[in-house]
Amino acid sequence: MSLTVVPFYHSPSHTLSYVLFCPTTRHAALIDAVADYDAATDTLSFASADIIIRYLERHQLTLKWLIETHVHADHFSACNYVGEQCGGQTVVSQHIRDVQQTLKPIYQLACATNGEQFDKQVNDGDRLPLGDYELKVLATPGHTPDGISIYVDGHVFIGDTLFMPDSGSARCDFPKGSAEQLYHSIQKLLSLPSNTKVWVCHDYQPEGRALDYHSTIGCQREQNVHLQQSAPQFIAQRQQRDATLNKPKLMDKAVPFNLQGARVGAADLPQRL
Repeated sequence: MSLTVVPFYHSPSHTLSYVLFCPTTRHAALIDAVADYDAATDTLSFASADIIIRYLERHQLTLKWLIETHVHADHFSACNYVGEQCGGQTVVSQHIRDVQQTLKPIYQLACATNGEQFDKQVNDGDRLPLGDYELKVLATPGHTPDGISIYVDGHVFIGDTLFMPDSGSARCDFPKGSAEQLYHSIQKLLSLPSNTKVWVCHDYQPEGRALDYHSTIGCQREQNVHLQQSAPQFIAQRQQRDATLNKPKLMDKAVPFNLQGARVGAADLPQRL
């Protein structure tokens, strides 16, 4: 039996979360869980995360890993909330430390900058057991320094690197982001077998098309609108595009929350959030 992948779409942030599990052992991982934010009341709720929790319970899955592909700026993570309900360890890149060290003075936070808010920090090439499978960590920085992708059983979950082929690639203008790094991260992904299934973190449905969130490495290589050019051209186009973008609306609230482990009631945040 093959690995099972189940997507969950959070429409307010255009984010895809994924449950993947071994059908033999029922061991599961959750990638990029999302909390719900109400701007009018400045509060978080977890109806979207509760849908995932109910799925895990209904299918009698044992949650082993709650993986964050990077510190998100456009939504609030629900990794800690789901972990408190279902167990499992939170997983981030070891470069979370770099992000914390960079952003701590910007947001005037009092948090530790050694990544202690998360259960496990991983590096490129590390492997996480999941029943009969292993999740292989691929370091894919560029959008942020701590970007990781997860490769397993012919699937790759790519965080904010590429979007669907008609939408190109992720922005790189956050602190310590790098279009050059992103290009090299994308080349690492494109070196995977052409039939590898690609699962994106966001889909913005350009021109009103239907939601879509998976392709293949071959499709990305041949059709992605940002990849039909040289490295210098890609970097220049990415930098020029980023210079025109506004920062995400939730960034100044979501980033401090997420880089501190997504703990509701953290000391550096308003208690109602």
